[in-house]
Amino acid sequence: MFLACNVAQKKQSDICYLDSGCSKHMSGNIEMFSNLDESVKSEVTLGADRKGSIMGKGRVNILTKKGENKYISDVYFVPSLKHNLMSIGQLIQKGYDVFFKNDMCTILDRPPSRQLIANVHMTNNGKFPLKIILDLQREGAQAQLSMNSQENAGKDAKNNLPSKQF
Repeated sequence: MFLACNVAQKKQSDICYLDSGCSKHMSGNIEMFSNLDESVKSEVTLGADRKGSIMGKGRVNILTKKGENKYISDVYFVPSLKHNLMSIGQLIQKGYDVFFKNDMCTILDRPPSRQLIANVHMTNNGKFPLKIILDLQREGAQAQLSMNSQENAGKDAKNNLPSKQF
């Protein structure tokens, strides 16, 4: 398992850790969710075999550096989680290509696009952090995704809703 994190993390919402060991995307920060189905309840095993309660599943809207709207679906809300985790396995299951070479993690969009979504550099301690910033000025919670990439997405200007799933 590898867990991407950033030692100099300012807030829980600053970093989304790429994690090949978690089965689903998860966050302990309820402010990140644009919608949350709180009827979804379960339990997840975290590091050191400790348990965390899943208190919902929802969607996190993200705004790219180019101002494009995307979203991350099927994100579990685990209040005891101190970090946001992005599941490599879940990305692959949804059709994204994820590659690791040297000190870089590359995520490509699903076919037929296959556009570069992110190149995430490994930190000195062997982690792969994606930086995100909550933008609460938009309707609903939205996060801004900041990464070294050429992003590909459009937005529905009429509804100002994300038009591309990530």
